[in-house]
Amino acid sequence: MATVYDPVQQVFDNVIHDFKSQLKDDRLLNEISKTTNIDQVYDTTDKLQREQAKHGHLRHLSKIQPYLEGLNNYVHIIEVFVQVKPEVLALIWGPIKLLLQWASTLKQSFDAIIDTLAEIGTLLPEFRNVVKLFEHNKQIKDVLALFFKDILDFYLIALNFFSLPRKCCPRISHS
Repeated sequence: MATVYDPVQQVFDNVIHDFKSQLKDDRLLNEISKTTNIDQVYDTTDKLQREQAKHGHLRHLSKIQPYLEGLNNYVHIIEVFVQVKPEVLALIWGPIKLLLQWASTLKQSFDAIIDTLAEIGTLLPEFRNVVKLFEHNKQIKDVLALFFKDILDFYLIALNFFSLPRKCCPRISHS
């Protein structure tokens, strides 16, 4: 029996392949693959909030709620249109969890990640409403695939930044 070619599924597969090849860290990819749902991200944010409360340094994790809710709506929509594999879900949820954990040790970085996710969250479209309006339009599938690529591009930049070795820079002399 022949397999039906689905160009949208192929775009998702290509985006996943590109992300993995650009990440270049199998251990990191393995860690990302462990987080496949929003509840695991919420467990991490709750844990971080408890730890921050102990030290009196709460960092307003509630600001990322619109981002998480928007992504959750996106996940529900792509499940309708493409064959969503656990690896797709891991690439949506895993990087968020890792970024929050890594950045939590650096106050300024943590605030920057939180603010960026909050800003993206306010810009996320109402996927459920958009798809209802255009559910018979083939191009909506293309847009969903492009959005997936944008999500992974953002994660790739942030993950690569936080993966850089931490070295102290030599002071520049102005003599």
